Amino acid sequence: MNLSACRRRTFVMVAVWAWVGIGSAVPCSAVQQDLSAVSDAEIARLIEGLASDSYAMRLRCRDRLMRIGLAAFDQLRDARNHPDSEVAIVARRLTSGLRVQWSTPTDATEVRELLSEYSSHSVAQRQMRIESIADLPRGDAFSPLLRLARFEPEPALARAAALALIGLDTRPATSLHRRTPETNSQSSVRDGLEAAQIEASSLPPGRISSAWLQQYAADLRSGRLDVPAWEKLISQNREHLALDDGDLISESSISATELLDLIALTAERALAHDSKDDAVGLMIANVDLIPAKTQRLIEISTWALEHSLDRVVVELYESQRELVEKSPILLYSVAEAFSHLDREIDASKLAEAALAINPLAQEGDSAVHPQTLEYNALAHIEIAAELVQRGLFRWAEQEFEIVIDRLPVDTAVSSFARLRLAEMFGEMQRHADVVRTLTPLTERISQDDEFRERLIARRFSYTDVQSNLDFHRGLLMIQQGDSEAAKPVLRKAYDMDKDNIDILIAMYRLDGDEQWRESVASILDEQIRMAQSEIDDARNNMQRLGPFRTSDLELAQHLNAYAWLVSNTAGDTDKALRYSKESLRISPGRSALMDTCARCYFAVGDLEAAVKMQTEACELTPHSPPLLRQLKEFRDALQASQKRID
Repeated sequence: MNLSACRRRTFVMVAVWAWVGIGSAVPCSAVQQDLSAVSDAEIARLIEGLASDSYAMRLRCRDRLMRIGLAAFDQLRDARNHPDSEVAIVARRLTSGLRVQWSTPTDATEVRELLSEYSSHSVAQRQMRIESIADLPRGDAFSPLLRLARFEPEPALARAAALALIGLDTRPATSLHRRTPETNSQSSVRDGLEAAQIEASSLPPGRISSAWLQQYAADLRSGRLDVPAWEKLISQNREHLALDDGDLISESSISATELLDLIALTAERALAHDSKDDAVGLMIANVDLIPAKTQRLIEISTWALEHSLDRVVVELYESQRELVEKSPILLYSVAEAFSHLDREIDASKLAEAALAINPLAQEGDSAVHPQTLEYNALAHIEIAAELVQRGLFRWAEQEFEIVIDRLPVDTAVSSFARLRLAEMFGEMQRHADVVRTLTPLTERISQDDEFRERLIARRFSYTDVQSNLDFHRGLLMIQQGDSEAAKPVLRKAYDMDKDNIDILIAMYRLDGDEQWRESVASILDEQIRMAQSEIDDARNNMQRLGPFRTSDLELAQHLNAYAWLVSNTAGDTDKALRYSKESLRISPGRSALMDTCARCYFAVGDLEAAVKMQTEACELTPHSPPLLRQLKEFRDALQASQKRID
């Protein structure tokens, strides 16, 4: 926030009134006089007075401390560990009780809601609220996080607030919010104001989080990341690692997890300053802090890969090889890092080792118990799904295929593997592979009534599978240049699954005679009316009370369906764009909805907006083949348009 000196003084006064619990206005001069008149020595005497033999004296000291407010906060926080239990108890009540008001009138509405009765919540709940504040726009989050880092009585939460504040610097700059020369200038001004705000906040000395924020303020002042200074801080923090959870209540102790968070945060900031070597060096120098726990290794290796820190993943492998080699996901993570480093032979070896971890019986082999076999098969499918999310399609295919090859076609697990593999092939436009994968399944279902009944019991729709098979069979025909043969196949697929509007879109895009065009136009008109009807019904149903009321997310889905259909075919494209924007207001940050919105921009001719929106969708879901294809389509169209103008 851009606060002038006057507004900063107002902030302090408002916080004091709120903390003391005063609801009515207090004369400005009175508050300023009260704060300036109270010395640390007087506050110390009042705190000692909390242990007086006189009950009246104890009450006077307590009430006086309450009126002083935030000016007494630091000394009261220290008194929480006072040797006199009476003093410690009152100090804890004064710093942690319901009288503390953590929000100010200048805070954003979301902040005031999150800080409402903040002190009454558990440590875990307060941690969640700190994280929620950190998710807000920087201008709304900075001051409340600094306030929490400054006054939160729990040292671990003060450190969490400080980390969250510094972490505001590491938010990804999406295509809609990248820095330009103008925003660089604005950011420089903002950085100076934020540095001043940190410097003016009288951070308590001796706290680990205070040292972090002071160095962060120095970085903001200079406009650069002082890596040696952070390395020195991290080295000092390592000397104060907590031996157990009990040490974390100390102002001068820190957990390995917190220190790792700081190191990762500093590495991300180094990357933002184009200092990849510094980021790698920071992580590798402190790799010994990473605990020998599979889940933690997965989290850190995933983070490192997302930030292109492949050498860090390899270093993890070297330092924790025994543990890594027991986890398929970790092995694939290292294999991915090796692949990025052009070590394909090493990558392939680790991928083979990962594939072999959950053994599946060969034909005629009864060594694996049936229950274990099913468990291992599901593990392969789960691993494959994770690999798909990472864009590691070649290894995902192997994980799916081993289940399909080793288990009979008439098992539910094998059927599920075929469906997921076909879905992956479909997104990659490998239509022949979709047909190859699904044909054995549909043939077996049509011949085996008992198998079909078992699948139905698992909510498995044979018609949807057959429709999907015919859909890709038709797309394969188009791919091979036989559009006429594709028409009846696509029509059959659509008749079996009219909810799959992508089939109708494919039919619309096919060239055909007048009869074909009229037929498709009639179907399309009916579908658009139905999509509009579903939106209207959803809006009406949302006005009703009861358990069957339509949710906001359901409305967003209906809006998105209408927008996707119309923007890809014909109809009111302006309405489609309005509906798509509304769906994103209801459910922001979803790449699928952004993908639709980009298509709507494209349909109305706003190519620049289409590229921007699609780029942001791809940044959220970076390995989705359909999203990447659409981005290329829009970029090509924009480039062609610009060439025509030139």
